[in-house]
Amino acid sequence: MKKIRWGLAAAAVALLVIAQFVAAPSTVSAQKRITLKGGQIRGAYNRWTSAYAVYLTKELKGIEVSSESSTGSSENVRAVNSGSVELALTFSSDSFLGWRGQAHFKKKQKNLRTMTYLFGSVGHLLVPANSSVKSIEDLKGQTISMGGPGSGSAKNLTALVKHLGLWGKFKPVYLGRKSPEAMRNGKIAGYNWHPGLGNAMIRDTATMMKIRFINMDAPARKSGFYKKYPYFAPTVIPAGLYPNVKVDTPTFGTGSVMIANSKVSPDLIYTIMKTIYSEKGKKYIVSAAGKVAKELSIKNGLKLINAPLHPGAVRFWKEAGKKIPVDLMP
Repeated sequence: MKKIRWGLAAAAVALLVIAQFVAAPSTVSAQKRITLKGGQIRGAYNRWTSAYAVYLTKELKGIEVSSESSTGSSENVRAVNSGSVELALTFSSDSFLGWRGQAHFKKKQKNLRTMTYLFGSVGHLLVPANSSVKSIEDLKGQTISMGGPGSGSAKNLTALVKHLGLWGKFKPVYLGRKSPEAMRNGKIAGYNWHPGLGNAMIRDTATMMKIRFINMDAPARKSGFYKKYPYFAPTVIPAGLYPNVKVDTPTFGTGSVMIANSKVSPDLIYTIMKTIYSEKGKKYIVSAAGKVAKELSIKNGLKLINAPLHPGAVRFWKEAGKKIPVDLMP
């Protein structure tokens, strides 16, 4: 009888152990994975998303964040809207157009929600210092790299040149990060890029050859570009920021913002916002992305935000004392 009882007890223990093993998910399977979509490899967006993927995975228990490259801003809006990724970086221009289903977005991106302004994306139109191209009108008959294929950089310049009636009067190509080499070899007359100020690729170009920037603010102002496209604004590329460029160049730009799919948990978005805005988080992104990351601040947080905020972001901004415009409420 004792042997039977011991046998039953042993069997019960074995079954309990097996049940616990089967029922308890592994750490990996229990861990929530989210994807943060950036931009082209070695580009400004990828520097931010790669840094945040490492930082948030380290700081948020049970969350694994991965960074994913893309062709650029427009693709990121579509990816977030479809739910194929949870978070992404995009230009303020693309969040504006995507939410409203305008321009290159054929339908409203209804699942798009915004989180925060990150940094300014400034229009840089570079030509060799000895180029005959002195103004944007001089692009006629030239071959110009607009940026990467499908990129926000290309979309931004396209909006301006179409507004000015210059589209179709020069040859646009989309060489992305191959643009500096093509310009040095004389294959293109210049190239366009819309990163934060002090961009490494442009700085490298200016180190390898003498360059100039084209004033894009003057024609934008004169033509009413800013009234038609409220997500763009005047800005300046300061003298001395890039090697051998000794004059200020007025230009135009937009903002880079972080966006999320509407179905991502409000608690998770709130926690991510708290983490990136902590003193530790702000110091980390400056060390990873450079001085441009100093623009990340409570003061700038709603700058150039023009599509509804995510509920988790609303909670964060209210706690931070920000007054949220009615049109930004989810």
